[in-house]
Amino acid sequence: MVKVCMVRGPGTNCDMETGFAFKLAGAEVRDVHIFRLRENPSILRDYQILVFPGGFTYGDYLGAGTVFSFEIRKFLYDEVRNFIEKGGLVLGICNGFQILVRSGLIPGWEERAITLGFNRQGRFIDRWVELEVVNEETPFLRGIETLRVPIAHAEGRLSVRDENVRRRLWDGKHVALVYKENPNGSVDDIAGLVDTTGRVLGLMPHPERNIFFHHTERGGEGIKVFENAVRFFS
Repeated sequence: MVKVCMVRGPGTNCDMETGFAFKLAGAEVRDVHIFRLRENPSILRDYQILVFPGGFTYGDYLGAGTVFSFEIRKFLYDEVRNFIEKGGLVLGICNGFQILVRSGLIPGWEERAITLGFNRQGRFIDRWVELEVVNEETPFLRGIETLRVPIAHAEGRLSVRDENVRRRLWDGKHVALVYKENPNGSVDDIAGLVDTTGRVLGLMPHPERNIFFHHTERGGEGIKVFENAVRFFS
C-alpha cells in the first residue's frame, strides 16, 4: 500500500481532511510532527508521498509558511531533495504551497525568485474558484482538464522578481494550474506550480475540500488529485 507522510506543525489545521482524501484514494496515511521529522529525517525513507497541508503554521506571524520553511531549509532540505530524486511525490496545499515556495523546493531553482504575498484585496478571501490545468505532465494532474475547488487564504498572490523569472516559469513548464477568474492578483493567474522534476506540486486552492458528490454541482472533482498520486505508484 502507498504510504503518505502528512507533516504537521503548530497551526496546521487541514491535515485531517487531506489525510482523509488520501485514505479514500487508497493510501495509508500517518501524521508526523515537524519536530519528530527534525529529530529523525530518515523517517521519510519509509514513504512514497510527502504532504504539507494547509493551515496557519506558527500563526503566520513572520509571513505565511516562513518559520516552517526555515525548519525545512535548515534541518530537512537534503533529505527532502533525496526523497524527490528517488521518485517520491510532494504535495503542498495552501500553507503547504507557501512552505514549498519559501523553502525553495518550488520551483526548485537555487535562487528564491518568487513569493506568495497578501491578496490584492489586502484581506482573507474564501470562495470557490475554477481552475484550468496547463501542465498534465505532473503525476497529480494527469487526465484532469479543469477543477472546481475552494480557496481560503490571505497570502496567496504569487509574485515574481522580474519578467525573466515570469518567462522561466512558463518556459520551464513550472506553471501547473491557473485561475479562470483571478481572485487574488497572482501574476498570470497562477494558482499552482511544479518543481523541475514535475513530482512536487504546490497549489493555493484546496482539492481536499471537494471530494464528495454533494459538495457542489460538480462535487468530488478534487479527489482526482489524490487518486492520481496513489495510482502513480501502482
